[in-house]
Amino acid sequence: MTTSYKPNPIIIRTPVDEIGSLVDTDRIQGEDLYNYVRRIYDTYANRASSTYEGLLNAINRDLNLSKEEVIEIDIRYISKVTIDGNVNITLDTIEDNNYYTETINGSTVIAVGSLLKDTTKDWEPGTLRGYKLIINSDEYDITENTETEISIDADLNNLVGQTYEIKPNWSTGELIGLGVRIGGRLYKIIENDSNSIRTDRSIEQKDAGSYTVTVYNPKVEVTASKIFLYKDYKNKENYQLEKVIDLREDVTFHTEIVDIINTLRFFEARDISGSDEVFSKTLKKQSSEKVVINEIIPSTRFFKLKNQSIKEGSVSFSETNTFLNEVEEENVSKSQGNYYIDYDKGVVIVNTIPSGNKPASYIWNDFPYKVIASPVVVNSLSMSDTQEYLFSQEEMKIYNDYEEQFISSQPKADMIEFISELLKVNPQSWGE
Repeated sequence: MTTSYKPNPIIIRTPVDEIGSLVDTDRIQGEDLYNYVRRIYDTYANRASSTYEGLLNAINRDLNLSKEEVIEIDIRYISKVTIDGNVNITLDTIEDNNYYTETINGSTVIAVGSLLKDTTKDWEPGTLRGYKLIINSDEYDITENTETEISIDADLNNLVGQTYEIKPNWSTGELIGLGVRIGGRLYKIIENDSNSIRTDRSIEQKDAGSYTVTVYNPKVEVTASKIFLYKDYKNKENYQLEKVIDLREDVTFHTEIVDIINTLRFFEARDISGSDEVFSKTLKKQSSEKVVINEIIPSTRFFKLKNQSIKEGSVSFSETNTFLNEVEEENVSKSQGNYYIDYDKGVVIVNTIPSGNKPASYIWNDFPYKVIASPVVVNSLSMSDTQEYLFSQEEMKIYNDYEEQFISSQPKADMIEFISELLKVNPQSWGE
């Protein structure tokens, strides 16, 4: 009889283990050197601290888990229309008289279910989104279109002999607070009727390209278990919330989050994880809105800020005499202290040359935005009252608003005990 023996792995302490001890990252039982070196590098890339993100970094690393990007969120335009003879732009007003009309004949033009198909047309995909489909005085919102098909938000009857129309037929005031992009510039909509839009300032480009109706000041906020999507965000007291997605109640699979977002009017999403497994992960607490404080302005009349997609009205310059009045581009040279900002591109033109040593502060939004998830479940740590209970609070000398006046500092005894309990969990079952 032949007896086989399965050797037990023996961990031999190496110089890598000594380095790991110096950064307080010991090797996990049975871990190979390749993965161990990766985790040691990770101590520098993803720092541990007493903050929410720092705790995720530490627990993930000690349990040999990792964070990953799972969903990409971008801004969806409502309608995109070529500026031609049917679109008139005067001063601050866009008048749109674009429309399509055809008779439903049952062969080349068919209306069944939630689709209208017209094989005689060659629309640019997506450009009819936000327009109205009108049949027998009934109006349907167009949610999407291909070259020949229109999708609506309701069911059609099998209509033959009727005439359909596609044209803007916005409800009065429906677009207020949204944005319209023309030639790379974003204007805020302050008024609209059935086929015209009025913006908050004079429109420069009047005869070329296209106009696109979209969200104005978008923002994505992520907590451990929820995604908040704002179609217009100014501050915590003044916002328009389009959707809240609760991971614990609304979804089972992470692809369902993508499906929910893609039903929204102002945002679209795609899956970037490549996995269809049950979503048992925790979202990393993060935001698409980034704050830049004290970016030094160069000594030149024309310069570009380090970031684009800057939130309108958020830029403040410490050299107030040079940056006194924000004006249109053509008015910059008319008076001392005038300046112009292209918020989309981050370009600034100023009448007077700055000193070159004074800073600016501003807010910008990062789109497309990638949502990061982690298997570690520490949902309650995202709550401010929980953080105050588990951490000592340190008062900041400089802060943007009162909610940032105190930050979590050293863990209290309850927090240390909580972390110790977490680290006892077997990695194979953690987060499942």
